[in-house]
Amino acid sequence: MFDDEDLFKRVHHVAYTVDDLDRYRPFFEDALGMSFVAHREMPDAGYDAAVFEVGETYIEVQLPRGHPEIEEFHETHGNGLNHVAYEVDDMDEAVAALAERGIEPAWDEPIIAPTFPDCKLLDMDEETSEGIYLQLVEEIADES
Repeated sequence: MFDDEDLFKRVHHVAYTVDDLDRYRPFFEDALGMSFVAHREMPDAGYDAAVFEVGETYIEVQLPRGHPEIEEFHETHGNGLNHVAYEVDDMDEAVAALAERGIEPAWDEPIIAPTFPDCKLLDMDEETSEGIYLQLVEEIADES
């Protein structure tokens, strides 16, 4: 199936949850020197996000706006790290390889990522991943 080295291509993004995007944008952009990519208002998804880039990795800064899991996470943990998302070449193969190791998906099917609409994503069940919030991301091939 996969060698350990072949399961993940790279860290696709790291997500932080905060209480004020306007306050945190200068921190990530100016203080940390990250390149600002986009601001996404996503009322249907229940959160807004600012996206920054560091090398080949994105930094997603989330502001909860009704999304139950993000709201609960922020209420419990406050501002800070939410999750790390790992890019894979093939979602089905990666899920199967992780299942062989006892790590199961949190949902049945991947979804299109609200913040990264050119990607599909799937959260892994924290009860099977040692309590760590893992996310898998597969870029969707451009068919144009």
